[in-house]
Amino acid sequence: MPTGLPHIQEGQLSDSVFAETCYSWSFGPLSVSVCVDLSVPDISVTVTLLGVTIGKVVLNPQNTSATIGGSVAGFKAEVTFTADFTAETLTISAEVCAPFVGCKDAGTTIHF
Repeated sequence: MPTGLPHIQEGQLSDSVFAETCYSWSFGPLSVSVCVDLSVPDISVTVTLLGVTIGKVVLNPQNTSATIGGSVAGFKAEVTFTADFTAETLTISAEVCAPFVGCKDAGTTIHF
């Protein structure tokens, strides 16, 4: 039976919700979701290809780069992430290969 949550005051919000910022970037059938939490600090990354998750990684000052790759239904993708916590940037470099079309590359830099 619902209680109405009387112990939670209206407008009560933890300060921690402001420590995390999320971004998304897409290139054709490839999508990248990035959440940066500067209070830790770390960067959580999820890569999907045609809507299927092909990998996840967490970057931090001790582990500043990673590569995720995979294939789905004849499509292939590889994405490399490089974080610079001092400059507060994440560089994303991707290559996507599609049947009959071939391969293309793209990239971006996120400033957090």
